[in-house]
Order: sequence, then C-alpha cells, then structure tokens
Amino acid sequence: MLNRPVTPWSDETSPEISEWDTDRNPRIRLGLLWIAMFLPVLLVVGRVAQLQISLQEDFARGFSLTTSQTEEIPARDGRILAADGSILADDVRQYDVSIHYPALVYPPDDEWITSKAKQRLSKLDRRIAEKLAEEKRKVLNELAEFWTRVAALTERSVDDLDEARQQVQTRVEAMKAAVARQHRERHLAAARADLDARSHQSFWSVIGQQILQKVEDRHDHRHGPRLISEETEHHTVISNVTVDMMEEIQAHGELYPYAQIVIRTKRVYPQGELASHLIGYRKPITDEQLQDRKTKYPDGDPQDYRLGDPYGLDGLERSYDSVLKGIRGRRTLIKNRRGEILETRIDRAPQQGRDLVLTIDTAMQRKAERLTDEALSQVTLPGTVDQERPHGALRHATRPRGACLVAMDVNTGAIVAAASAPRFNLNLMVSSDAEAWKDLVSDPRSPLMSRITRIPLPPGSVFKPISAVATLESGVMHAETLFDCRGYLDNPKQFRCLPFVHYQRGHGSLDLAGALCRSCNVYFYSAARRMGPQTLVDWAREFGIGEPTGIDLPSESAGHLPAPDQPAKSGSTPSKWKPVDTLQLAIGQSTLEVTPLQMVRMIAAFANDGHLVRPHLAANSGPSNMDEADSVRQSLTTDGSRPVRGLHPGTLEAVREGLVMVVHDSHGTGYKTIRLKEISIAGKTGTAQTNGVDHAWFAGYAPAERPRYAFVVVVQNGGGGGKVAGPVAREFVKALMEAKLLAKPPELASDHRTNRSAND
Repeated sequence: MLNRPVTPWSDETSPEISEWDTDRNPRIRLGLLWIAMFLPVLLVVGRVAQLQISLQEDFARGFSLTTSQTEEIPARDGRILAADGSILADDVRQYDVSIHYPALVYPPDDEWITSKAKQRLSKLDRRIAEKLAEEKRKVLNELAEFWTRVAALTERSVDDLDEARQQVQTRVEAMKAAVARQHRERHLAAARADLDARSHQSFWSVIGQQILQKVEDRHDHRHGPRLISEETEHHTVISNVTVDMMEEIQAHGELYPYAQIVIRTKRVYPQGELASHLIGYRKPITDEQLQDRKTKYPDGDPQDYRLGDPYGLDGLERSYDSVLKGIRGRRTLIKNRRGEILETRIDRAPQQGRDLVLTIDTAMQRKAERLTDEALSQVTLPGTVDQERPHGALRHATRPRGACLVAMDVNTGAIVAAASAPRFNLNLMVSSDAEAWKDLVSDPRSPLMSRITRIPLPPGSVFKPISAVATLESGVMHAETLFDCRGYLDNPKQFRCLPFVHYQRGHGSLDLAGALCRSCNVYFYSAARRMGPQTLVDWAREFGIGEPTGIDLPSESAGHLPAPDQPAKSGSTPSKWKPVDTLQLAIGQSTLEVTPLQMVRMIAAFANDGHLVRPHLAANSGPSNMDEADSVRQSLTTDGSRPVRGLHPGTLEAVREGLVMVVHDSHGTGYKTIRLKEISIAGKTGTAQTNGVDHAWFAGYAPAERPRYAFVVVVQNGGGGGKVAGPVAREFVKALMEAKLLAKPPELASDHRTNRSAND
C-alpha cells in the first residue's frame, strides 16, 4: 500500500518511483491539469486570431457584398418646328405611377401579408398567433391607407383605381395561367417520353420514382404554381400625373412604399390639324417592323429600337426618323445588400433627338388651310363651265370632294405652305378615341390621304404651258404666228372651245400668248396634231411630269403620263395610241394625272428661267443637347435641281407673256377672279373634265416681273378653275403681301446659279 505510514526505522526499502508516476510525482499531475485547462483556451484564441486576421475578408465580404443593376436612361426625341419657331410636334415627359404587384392584388394575398407581418416581429413573437394576427391587421390597415392616400394625391376616384388594379391583376393572372399550362404540357410530354425507359427498369425503381412523383405533385398542389416575374414587378396603374404629384411621391417614399414613378415620353402635336399631312405621325413599333429592321441592320440597329418605341409611319416623322429619334442611354447602379445605391456609372450617355426645322411659315400655312376649307364649303353645279352635258340634263348641287394649295419658293424649292383638305387631328393618332378614329376612316372624302403628293388628278388646261413649249420648240408654230380659232377643230360636235359650247363662236385670230390667255383648246389641238405625240410627251417629261418630284415626304405618287412608247403592264396587252389621245393630252386630259406638287414645280420652272427645283420641307436640324453650339446645326437641304434641257429664252418669254395675260388681260380666264391692282400675277387656270364634276385648277407665281413664290390651287370636283380655284389663289397672294413675303424678292434661280459658278 503506497499511502500507508512508514517509519524511518522500517527495514522495508521503498520501491523505485517512476519519473512519470503521477501518483508519486505531483508536479506532473499539476502540469497536466494546467495543460487541460489552457489548451482549449489556446484553441479558442487561435481560432479568434485566425478569424480576425486570415478570414476577416471572407466574412466581411458577405456584409460588403454589392450588386450591379443596369438601368436605361430615357432620351427625348427631337421636335418639329416651323420656320417661325412654332412647335408642330413635341416630345413631352409623362409621369406614370406604378405599384408593386402584391400591393395591388385584391383581395390581398394572405401569404404576402403574413410575410410582411413576420418581418416586423421577433422570432419569438412570430410563434404567438395573437401577435401575428394583430400585426397582419396593421399591415392591411396600412395598405388601405396607402390606396386612400394615392387616390387623394392623384385626384382619382376609388372606383377608377379599383378598375385599373383589376385590369392589371387580370392580365397577370392570365399570364400565370398560361405559364402553368405550358408547364403541365411540358411535364406530360416528359412523362410520355419516360414511359419506355421506365418499362425497362426494375420493379423497385419504378415504385421509388412513383413515390417521389407523388411527393412532388403534392408539393405543387399545396404551394400552387411558381411565381412569374410579373408578380414581383411594378405595374402602371395611374398614367400622366402632374409634376407636383410625382415630386410628392418621390419625396415621401415612407408614405408611398409600394409606389414608383416611371418616366415616359409622349408625342404631342400642339397645333392639332395644322400641316397634319406634312408632319405625319408615330405609332409604337411592331414586332414585324423590328424584324424588318434587324434584316436591314444585321450588325445592330443604329437607332436602338425596342418593341413599343414610337416609330415614324408617315410624313416628316417617317422621312426624318433617324434625325428625330433619340437613342437611350445606359447606366449601372452599384447597390449594397440593403439596396442602397453606392455608385452610379454611366455606360452610355443618352443621345437626344435633333429638332427638325421646317421651311413652313405657320401664318401662311393657317391661311392656306383656311382657304381650302372655305373652298370645300362652296356648292357647285356640274355642267356649268366646261363639261358638256345634253341640254336639259339634271344637275345636282354638290360640294367639292377635296382641295389643295401648295406654295413654293421658285428659286430654292422651299415649301412655305402646303394645305390639304379635309385634314385630321394628329393627336388622334396617339390617343385611344375609337369613335373619332372610326369616323375618320369612314369619311368618303379620305381625309387621311394627302392631296399634295398622293392623289393625282387630271390637270386640264394648267398643262397647256408645256404644250406651248412643245409647240414653239418643235417649230410647228412661232410665238407670233396667228391662228384662227373657229370654235372647233374638225367637227362642231367635238374638240371644241368653251365659247363655241355656250355661244356658238370661236376665239378668232390669236397668237401663242393669246391662246394661253383665253385657254384656246383648238389652238393646242391643231399644234399637237402637227407635232405628234412623242414631242409632247418628251417635253412633259422634261418638266418632271410622270416622275416624283423628290420632296422629303414618303410615298409620293409619280402620277401618270400616257405615251405612245409606254410599255404595257405585266400580264396586259399594250393599248394602241390613237390620234385622239394626242389631242386630249395637249389640253391636259386623256389619262394624264399629276399631283399639285408636280404642277407647282412645273410653273416655278417658268418663273426661274427654266430650272426644275426639288421641293423640300426640312431646312436644318438643331443640336442634340444644350451644350452643343448653334453651329452644330445640320443643313438638310440639297440642291437637286436641274435645267430643263433644250429650253430657249425666247420660248420662256413667249410663254410667260401668255401667263401674265391670263390674269391681267381683260380677255384672260383669270382676269375677273384673280387680278390684283397691287401686284402682278402670272399663271394658268384649268378645268379638268371628269365623269362627274370638273376639277378646278390654278397654277401661278408672283410677282410676275421678278417671281418669288409659285403656287398651285386645286379643288377636287369643284367646278371651273377661274371661278373656284382662282379666288383662292388671289386671297393667298394677298396674305403673302400682308406678311411682306413679296416685298423684296431674291435673285432668280438662274442668277443664283450664275453667281455661284462665278464664285466657284
């Protein structure tokens, strides 16, 4: 026994003590105790040191973790401005209120309400049913207060908001049902595809898969279909709120926790109907149009069009879409784990669309439109002027079908006014007024069609200046050659002049100027018969008849110039040219069709010493942002003019003499209705025969001595040119004088080109 008492006198010898015997060596025992105590402490300290030094960044990364979010920066599209600065088309900002989808669902989703309530409670309180129920009631009350506050701020009724919410909810639920249906269809297809594979598996494998499938089906039934992205996004409920409403929501986010402001741009047309056929309109781009652009631009759309972006469909909005279209920017938002924005990085600055400045003068455009509207209100009787009807035939009073007035600078081709009636309000194109749109489409007068460029009509006698040029240049007659008009060509019953129709007499002896002045049909019948059709057609082509003028508007009609050398259309038999076709073409009839724009370019060529100018509406484009200097403006006008080949100055003088006599000679067809004492006007009246009421034309320029503007008036099914179209032209010239646009006429086109060549 090691612990028994032993005396020094005992004979027993002590056994040898091992150095590692803890019972006989207490120091070892104490050392082991100290190690057992401090070793865990050392391990803890070491782990703490490792966390603080080596692993600190790994743990801190979770708290400092940032996320990046890409966001688009909207860009404004350019405006369309008149020459005087009036805004014809503008891009205005619109502020919409979008609401988080779970907050607009009715009745509120219980699972979402519960999750909101649990976020406000501690883990312990979440298990207490009474506290959870109380917190859910608070969330529901706050949600109701939110909608009441939104209704009061936006001045919308509760019923309107409920209807808007229901529309969003119905749309999203339909999308969710479609996704669920597609999911089931894919699941069934996969199940059918696995039938063969399962038939080769063992019995226990099949049983195991069926058990797992039962569990999965039960889970899907319990929790319902998965969320789609639309159920977690914001949806527009209120459109076009005021700036004050927008600022209130943004400044007090705690009062509107589920609301978000969405900034959009909307195309507006402040002048309504003014120049509607020129400006055109925009509509959201369709998927088909996007595909066409992808085919056109395989390397990427330079305008960055997205589905739903406004897209120019007609008029200047279409022609200058690349100038007007702004290109959206892109920025990256760096956020922390709480959603706070730490950094904003601009990846691509937005490029604002450039303003488009036109040559149109607002005052002249309004005057032109007012005059054409008044012309449409006049009642006409068929058969009272040129149209030959059997004696005693019934004549019913009618109103003109349409009217058009175009005025152009004879030297530059700048359009100062271009009115087409009837018109339409451009704002209807961006609104949702179904009834107004239905009335517009069903109007038999076709107000959507531009009579400036798209509805060619027979010109009648306004074509005779071209016939006069062909007569002189072919040499069949000279300007001084006297021709005796007896009132008819060969037969008193056909190819007659107006005096013979009404008074059984002709014009008598007259030269070329007199033939134009009195609009003698027989003179031009005789000349056309002698020169032949091809000469007449060739000179018509030289004056731009039968081809587009090249104006900066889309879908311009070329009209129709009949010709003996014209090839037959595909699949049809070529029609044989007859002598009567030549005679009818000489007075602007037959199957000849022209646009008012072609006629104004033709008459301008007589005013500017024989140059066909290219009509244009756009003058230049403004800077894309306020930082750019005014010198950045880009000129959009191109010369595009050409001389009328083979036209001699003597021929021009002879024809111009006749055009002046039309208005200022007492025998002229425009003397009583067009002449003004204050200014000299040159031009030609025209009454184009149709199967119904005649078309009334006048094409002219002023001042006659040194022309500044050429203009054409046509009243579709309006009657006689001198009686109906003439007064419209006279009133428009008065307006030009009152606006002092005719006070200091510039140099002629020929002088301008001569000076430019000398400078070059």
